[in-house]
Amino acid sequence: MLSFIPRSLLALLCLYSTLSLAEDIVWLSEWHVSENKTLTIDEQTRDLIINEMTGFSVTLQQTPSSRALMRLRDENNVCVSDRVFNNERAEYSLVSDLPQVVVPGLKFYLLDTFINKHDISPKQLSELSLPVILTRYPNMRLGTVADRSYGKVIDNVLMQENLASRLWKRSSSDMGEGIIEMLASERIDAVFEYPPLFEKVRQQKALSIGVQAISIQGIPKFGVGFVLCSRSPEGERAIAAVSKSLAKLTKQRAYLDIHLSAMPQDYREEMLTYYNQIYGTDFTLEIKKPHSVP
Repeated sequence: MLSFIPRSLLALLCLYSTLSLAEDIVWLSEWHVSENKTLTIDEQTRDLIINEMTGFSVTLQQTPSSRALMRLRDENNVCVSDRVFNNERAEYSLVSDLPQVVVPGLKFYLLDTFINKHDISPKQLSELSLPVILTRYPNMRLGTVADRSYGKVIDNVLMQENLASRLWKRSSSDMGEGIIEMLASERIDAVFEYPPLFEKVRQQKALSIGVQAISIQGIPKFGVGFVLCSRSPEGERAIAAVSKSLAKLTKQRAYLDIHLSAMPQDYREEMLTYYNQIYGTDFTLEIKKPHSVP
């Protein structure tokens, strides 16, 4: 029977059959794909992951960070990038086998004006935990991003009711950028942020801000962000494809270079150490040249 079908039509039928089998996945992003902006580390790695996924038709949609988690909970075919995975999110999402992103851990960015006013030694502050810092400096105003997880250690502290009046929560669409701008305008005294994002915002917004980036006690030395997909049959197939992509991509120099290019120069050696540790690689900062054949 097929011998009577023109070859061109047969090719189109085969292509349509292949496309029709592709599963639709919505990948939520804080930024619209058409916006003129420099892609962040999570967006660049996300694009590589999507390009490696076969059998899926992936649509990028702009969604505020807090709304993305609601859609992840309520819809069956949604994925999001670069998220902390915790017990609460495990109830409604599936997580990639490997992290999508690894970076030096959260730093406690504290204004120089606050440091000078209270005669604080940043080195001594690094030996204290967050509860001790907040107790010792009761006038400190700490800025946070609504619905963001900073990891178990920090989250447990921020949930304490007696701190509610001292926390300034940013819930608008600009999220992390907005909270850094609040710090620059001295509406708050301190924030937790990862170095790549903090430095990127400071440079893009040309913020004149005197701060100290402090690694305080109890905060992990590096942070990881996973891909999360809906806890559903569709999400299960999507996260399996994501994990397969990550297993391949993270062993490639190009994936590491995305991490390094997003990193302030002072953090690149530290970044490399964590990358090799998490992904089981042995990269160096300098690209190894192949041995010449005599």
